[in-house]
Amino acid sequence: MAWVSRKMGQFTYFSQQVGESIWRGKKVLDFGGNIGNLLKDPNSNIAPEDYWSIDVDRDALDRGQAVYPKSHWVFYDRYCFFFNPHGIANLPLPDMAQRFDYVVAFSVFTNTSQTDMLQLVNQLKSVLAHDGVLAFTFIDPYEFSWGRDRQRNNFQWRLDLEVERGNVSSTEAKKLDARAQKASWFTLINGTDLHIETEDTGHYEPEAQKTYHVFHTEQYMQALFPQATILPPVNNEMQHCCLVRKS
Repeated sequence: MAWVSRKMGQFTYFSQQVGESIWRGKKVLDFGGNIGNLLKDPNSNIAPEDYWSIDVDRDALDRGQAVYPKSHWVFYDRYCFFFNPHGIANLPLPDMAQRFDYVVAFSVFTNTSQTDMLQLVNQLKSVLAHDGVLAFTFIDPYEFSWGRDRQRNNFQWRLDLEVERGNVSSTEAKKLDARAQKASWFTLINGTDLHIETEDTGHYEPEAQKTYHVFHTEQYMQALFPQATILPPVNNEMQHCCLVRKS
């Protein structure tokens, strides 16, 4: 069964972050592109034949291809918590025989282990064309975005959502929030299990894999990617952008 993303506005977000609104004639790789909502953004001017979506959800890719048959839809059978729990760990990026002017990943590494993020960013950089740009998002837990009106930072906003969904109690959420204070990065699994600055999260059977939310501070991401430019959220999003240019 496909996990179909209903998220819109990705093109507007990334075009603002890279500082270029005209992508016509540019080769674009949408990493974690799902059904191709980057193309569906009303502001998008990407030619369908210049668009590649790579994703771990084969059914979502099939749905995208039905709408945009001239685009390129690449199944990537790599392990991913919840989204592809039966996939192959550490599977290299498929050879697409193409170099890309823009490689984008919206809300991919917010649901991916840090080791996978580092591996995949290196591989995605290798498929950039000369002067190409890699842009991917992350969430700083202590920034105020969607919860600003209630003075709730991004992690507290997530915890409020988990309380609303019945995954944790208000008391448990407060304890999780207190534990996360001043951490550089951490992972919240299934809305209840908080793992601070470690990937030693234990084993979860595929049927027990529900959600996997990773938070990194802006300062920590800059340390991980010293050559990158870190940009604040735009287009009413909560996610920062990490921008890597190939010269």
